[in-house]
Amino acid sequence: MINHESRRNWPVSLRSVSGECVITDGWSNVVRDLELTKRTLLRLRINEDKNMEISCFIEKICGESFVIVNRYNVLKIIVIPEPYVRNCYSYALVKDCYNINAAGHTWKVETDKINDNYVFTKGCTKLFNDLGIEEDDLLLLMKTGTDKFELNIYRRGVELVLNNKEESDDDSLLEIPKDTYYKNVNFVSIL
Repeated sequence: MINHESRRNWPVSLRSVSGECVITDGWSNVVRDLELTKRTLLRLRINEDKNMEISCFIEKICGESFVIVNRYNVLKIIVIPEPYVRNCYSYALVKDCYNINAAGHTWKVETDKINDNYVFTKGCTKLFNDLGIEEDDLLLLMKTGTDKFELNIYRRGVELVLNNKEESDDDSLLEIPKDTYYKNVNFVSIL
């Protein structure tokens, strides 16, 4: 069953096709009833009751949430989509700074206006580094308060599980940076 925030739901079937899970029977009803168009990003989450919750991001926005593909990894900024600013800030100004929550931590980021776009700038470098955000990651920011967002990161369509990294008191442990590890390790694959 697929559930939508409008309290509508649709029975669907799941099948395995070439090792991938595919929604089949009933999917055309979801597309028709929600009037889904090309370039609509869909977020499907399986609930504890084994039903799926669907969120539709039209023009990169869904309610007070927005998605953006990280194309600015070198600059370490997050561009806020113009339709989101137009819809969510038509009666109020975009604030100078926001708190972004992820993995049990909070990062304070500042906003700036660059080429007619609002952008999260200062503070994003630490956020990107701490969370390992990469080029082409999909960033979902859900507004949870007047100056707060919750961040989810998706890589190749799958949500990354963000864990709090506990510091060790053991002096014999040495943390190896991810880049160093990948440059110096050989991978073996069994087919």
